[in-house]
Amino acid sequence: MYQATPEQAHAAAASVLVIDDHPVVIDGVRQLLAAETDFKLVGEATTGEEGVALAKRLAPDVVVLDLKLGDNFAPHLCRSLQDVSGNSRVVIHTAFDDREPLRACLNAGAVGIVLKDASNLVEALRRVLAGELYVDPSLVEDPSARALRLGEDGGMYESLTQREYEVLCVMALGRTSKEIAAELFLAENTVRSYTQSLLTKLHARNRIEALARARDLRLL
Repeated sequence: MYQATPEQAHAAAASVLVIDDHPVVIDGVRQLLAAETDFKLVGEATTGEEGVALAKRLAPDVVVLDLKLGDNFAPHLCRSLQDVSGNSRVVIHTAFDDREPLRACLNAGAVGIVLKDASNLVEALRRVLAGELYVDPSLVEDPSARALRLGEDGGMYESLTQREYEVLCVMALGRTSKEIAAELFLAENTVRSYTQSLLTKLHARNRIEALARARDLRLL
C-alpha cells in the first residue's frame, strides 16, 4: 500500500486514489497521471480494505476503482468509499462490460465507467470532477450498455433488483442469511425472501447453483 506525504495529498491538483489488484494497471495509471499537471496520484491500494482506509485518511477528489477486485465487489466498495469520504467521486475502471455489476456501481454512487483498454481515463476524471456522469463511449454505443446507463431492464438476469443484486454479492462472500441481514441492515426474513427470489430468477435449486449461474452470466 502506497500513501502520499501530507504535502503531496494537499497539493492544488485534483487528488486521485487508485484501487486495483493488478500492479501493471496501477503503474499504467501512475504514468498516465504523471503527465498531467491537474492531477496528482496520492494513494495506491491493491485491496478494498486498504483502499477504504486510504480514502478515509486522504479524502481524495477521485477514486479509480477496479470492478473486479478479488473477493470484494465494487458496488459495496462504492458505498464504503462514500461512507468514509462522501466527497470523493468514484470512477469504475474495468476490463469488462458486464451490464448488471456496472449498473449496480452507478446505483451505489459511482459517477464514471472507463474501460481499461481505452485511453480516455484522464478525460473521464476531468468530466466527473466537472459534475458530469461519464460512461465510456464504446459502452454507450452498445444498445445493452445504453440500458445500463439509463437504468432500463430487459432480459432474464437484468431483472434483478438492486437489493437482490446486493444480497447476491454478499452471499458470494460466503455470508449466512443472518450475516447478510446485519451487513445490509435488513430483517433476516427479508434476506430469505430475496434469496428465494434470486433462486427463482437464476433457475437455481440452492445457493451454490445460484452463485455458479451468476458467475456464468458474469454477474459476479
